[in-house]
Amino acid sequence: MILQQKGRKNKFIFIYVLLFILITSINNKTLHNKKLFSNNLIFEVNGLPFKDNQKLKKDLINISTNNIFKLDKNKFSNKINENNLVLNFFVKKNYPNKIDIKINRAKYFGKIYKNEKLYIIGSNGKLINYDKESTKELPYFYGNFKRREFLKFSNVINKVGLETKDISSFYFFPSERWDIKFKNGLLLKLPNKDLMDVLSKVLLLKNDQNFKNSKIIDLRIKNRIISNE
Repeated sequence: MILQQKGRKNKFIFIYVLLFILITSINNKTLHNKKLFSNNLIFEVNGLPFKDNQKLKKDLINISTNNIFKLDKNKFSNKINENNLVLNFFVKKNYPNKIDIKINRAKYFGKIYKNEKLYIIGSNGKLINYDKESTKELPYFYGNFKRREFLKFSNVINKVGLETKDISSFYFFPSERWDIKFKNGLLLKLPNKDLMDVLSKVLLLKNDQNFKNSKIIDLRIKNRIISNE
């Protein structure tokens, strides 16, 4: 009899403990969802000018839910990329409610007139509002080219190590080829194919004594160099 009562008592204790764990788990889950991860999200943005950082913070808050797990990645990414200074960015979630955003800023590559207004062309191929103090040495771009064409060309320029500080202007033609005008007056007429190979060779020609007085080096015909003084 005593053993039965003891067994019954242990059974009730087990049930009480089980109910306690279950209720506590439910309450903790509710607390976890409603309190811990429902605070207003905090965005920390770095990499852009202060004014742009602050604007982006506000914009991200306006499009975000209050839950760090429910961010719309497409909206989030598109909002950041709306700023034409953005080259790329990295996001780190710091739980429970903070998001750190590190932005790599596009470099200034050149200047161009569009719709009678002067813009900067960033290394991302996007147009940036003109900044007089930061663009004195930048070359001008002329011609009606698309972003894709610019990025392809600038990629070649970077790979061959051509310094844009020595260039006064770039010219794009409907045939999808480029000319480069240097500050010393030399004009390079480039072909629309094999640009990487041609530019690598022409950089050596610039320092060749045979081309010292050349004003034009025409490379449009394959395997031929036409030089005019």
